[in-house]
Amino acid sequence: MLISHSHKFITIDIPKTGTGSRRITLTPLGVIDYAGPPKVKNGMHQHGTVVQAKRGFEEKGWCFDDYLKFSVVRNPWERYLSLYKWTNKKYPNINISLDNIISRSQSQDKYILNKDMSVGVDKIGRFENFNETFNMLCSSVDISPVPDLKHLNKTHYDNPLTEYYTQELIDMVTEKEKWVIDKFKYKFNGT
Repeated sequence: MLISHSHKFITIDIPKTGTGSRRITLTPLGVIDYAGPPKVKNGMHQHGTVVQAKRGFEEKGWCFDDYLKFSVVRNPWERYLSLYKWTNKKYPNINISLDNIISRSQSQDKYILNKDMSVGVDKIGRFENFNETFNMLCSSVDISPVPDLKHLNKTHYDNPLTEYYTQELIDMVTEKEKWVIDKFKYKFNGT
């Protein structure tokens, strides 16, 4: 979660949607007043939800409605595979399985929907349009000139998605990410 008081925006950062890239690109510009820490039990942390952000704003006496709320979604099958590869690279002794990553991770809608299931963010970009999405954020909040986006933690796939996904895992993601798949017309692309 990034918060800028001067440019009046907050990012709701879904894991593995380019959050680190936005963070390392925007922070040196001096427009970020708060960068959520990786883990906080309650409150505004790096991968906090819109509901948590709203609660955090209320606790601090800030007006949540005065800020543009921005988030990015990603093809769910690619997102879970990216998280799987990142986790196994970062923690090589654990060797967690893809089905474990899928079952233990929060679906993307949980980050951006309010408790009443309405969309809690103003703008949603797509990871697949990485630079255009970042440019949309910057132009929406008057960050000019738009800085060059640094791509951090880029996942490399040695094999097509079909090498990682069984039909059971494809179906598991389909069920879990139904909202994002329906809303953004994502499909499993095995190549």
